[in-house]
Amino acid sequence: MEIFPSILEKEAQNYLVQINKLSPYFNHFQIDIADGIYVPNKTVQIDELINYGLRITNCTFEFHLMVKDFETEIKKLEKLRNFLNIKTVLIHASLSPDYSLLSKTYPLFSFGLVLNPEDKVSLLPSYTLLPIIQIMTVHPGFQGQPFLPETLKKIEQLRQANYRNKISLDGAVNDQTIPLILAQKYRPDILCPGSFLTKTVELEKNINYLKKIVR
Repeated sequence: MEIFPSILEKEAQNYLVQINKLSPYFNHFQIDIADGIYVPNKTVQIDELINYGLRITNCTFEFHLMVKDFETEIKKLEKLRNFLNIKTVLIHASLSPDYSLLSKTYPLFSFGLVLNPEDKVSLLPSYTLLPIIQIMTVHPGFQGQPFLPETLKKIEQLRQANYRNKISLDGAVNDQTIPLILAQKYRPDILCPGSFLTKTVELEKNINYLKKIVR
């Protein structure tokens, strides 16, 4: 099981602060971008990250786009690749993206699908070739929201539907919810803890806990 810290901030410089704090322990991060339209929260925008000159060369990144106009933001991410090593772009299934077309249009990115708590696996179009599917275990937008245990059933549903690539969980991933996650018959490949790492005053303790999970 892999750990990809999820970072959600309203100021560009705060991303740098968080990554500098966590990069001694992790080398891949998920950056959350929210537009205040698709979700009821607004983070720093990609334009601001570009203008800030956020340059990090020793880590890789994936961007979780909680935005309605995802195609415009993907074009901006192409520019941001001059500063960050961006591997994956995650888009919400409820926006009905054409993943095949996106992969052809933006071949430098790998695209993944995000399932909101209300999204049903059975209603999805063909997704077996997607490299990653992310299951939201909270309603997206803010960190610190309550964990929704019923969303864990989607891991089993995806595996039984013959999805064999990576599954990640994002939302309220912490020492209170991880035991429940690990108790499931089907487990995720990736955990994306947010405030458990970015807002804690016990960072070393929490990192050591996650290291035990990875082992």
